[in-house]
Amino acid sequence: MAQIPLDLAPIAATGFDSFIITDTNRIAVTALRAWPDWPAPIMLLLGPSGTGKTHLGKAWKDLSHGLLADAADEMEETALFAQMNQALNGEVSGMLLTSDKPITEWGTQIPDLRSRLNSTPVMVMDDYDDDVLEPILRKLFEDRGRIITKDLVDYILRYQDREVGSLRALVRTLDEAALAENADLTKYFAAHFLAGRLERDLFSGPID
Repeated sequence: MAQIPLDLAPIAATGFDSFIITDTNRIAVTALRAWPDWPAPIMLLLGPSGTGKTHLGKAWKDLSHGLLADAADEMEETALFAQMNQALNGEVSGMLLTSDKPITEWGTQIPDLRSRLNSTPVMVMDDYDDDVLEPILRKLFEDRGRIITKDLVDYILRYQDREVGSLRALVRTLDEAALAENADLTKYFAAHFLAGRLERDLFSGPID
């Protein structure tokens, strides 16, 4: 009988010390940790989806107790403008914006908000390559209490979606599947399970 998986994995740490620092994010992390010695009360953390902006934003908020506008480009403009005014007026200890889009692509309609955004210093994070993704993937498994082999890492990075959010979801799925079947989480298990899931997806949809 298959076991019912219980989510007993340890809660992943979210502070600066648990963040994997690489050449793609080192400058941004250093700038964030330099608070309160920032060049301006408001800073923007810019980078592709899945590069750890939310993780770093929460770490900075815990450090500074300032305002965090995660995915600031999706915020309602008057609310964002009001929060930026609080930071500029010294009513809060600082403000961090995050986005995966340059400010020029936000489509900001309020002229004063657009002006303030354009004057906000930017910290840039670049996308990840394999040398960066491998330790991230290993850490995602370690957060669930698993040590994985190099061939499983290589298989996942070669054949699966490499965005970190997708990798996190995949790690959870594979971990729960292995627990349910009381199986070791190997490359063979992952390949067999994912092939079976793909087959189920292909044949479970409507037939045209």
